[in-house]
Amino acid sequence: MKTLRGIASFVAVAQTGSFTAAARSEGISAVAVGKNVSTLERHLGVRLVQRSTRRIALTPEGVAFHLRCAGPLRELEAAQSQAQGSTGALSGLIRVTCVSPIATGYLLPLLGDFRARHPGVRVDLHLDDAVNDLIEHGYDVAVRVGPLPDSSLVSRPVAALPFVLCASPGYLAAHGAPATLDALAGHECIRIHRPGRKAPFPWFVAGLDPARSQRLDGGVAVSDFEASLAAAEHGLGIACLPLALALEAIRAGRLHVVLPAHVDASLTLCLHYPSRRNLPARTRAFIEFVSDRLGAQRDLTTPHALLLAPFA
Repeated sequence: MKTLRGIASFVAVAQTGSFTAAARSEGISAVAVGKNVSTLERHLGVRLVQRSTRRIALTPEGVAFHLRCAGPLRELEAAQSQAQGSTGALSGLIRVTCVSPIATGYLLPLLGDFRARHPGVRVDLHLDDAVNDLIEHGYDVAVRVGPLPDSSLVSRPVAALPFVLCASPGYLAAHGAPATLDALAGHECIRIHRPGRKAPFPWFVAGLDPARSQRLDGGVAVSDFEASLAAAEHGLGIACLPLALALEAIRAGRLHVVLPAHVDASLTLCLHYPSRRNLPARTRAFIEFVSDRLGAQRDLTTPHALLLAPFA
């Protein structure tokens, strides 16, 4: 049992990146996590974690051990969760990663209702637009746009996610509205540059070749969609935004849709999770709840042409 506790604490440290975060996910103190990992290391006779005052890092042995342990530990947790689920009392931690525009506007408002139904379940939500390896980073569920590279994951479509070009009334009054896709080259185009990536985030525009899209540029670049929305509202240029994120500003008149005939409606919002087999009851309940609620959200399920018709 001491070894099993040590493995659970070690996997939590490997997935969260710190003893403090692992303690929160395990529901014990950071000191207890440290003792569990140290006991495991003594039992194995190898160091799994390099510790310093500022950071921790897995040793090569720790990386290999984590890869071997994460899957079986998940199976044990699933078995426990299923047994608990048969009594109707769900508990434990769900680690979720979600694209930030959907998290802030749509997912976070749902969590209160979910926890009211299942007060024993804790949700650790990470707002992240990057496509990460779910298994490696220890996530149970990912809310992402489109398919993920890992074909072993289950992908459950939730709703279409159109992208629109938007600009503020002030910008359009000063610079005019582009009448064609070619005219975009003469405008200030707000791009998203993520740290560590050379190319800007692509623009999703119906009829616009990706190579031409990458050549569009302007005087301002930002790191995420929320900042791109704010930059557009402040008149800094034209932004390519998920309609779900921009809709409130469009309705309020802070943004106008540019080139509405070129809205890209090809992308889909999906829930991704590692496997249907032995899925923990708490994770299954979360997936069903989120899928049902997002699938009933009118701003996500109404065709974009109808949503934008009052503002054409």
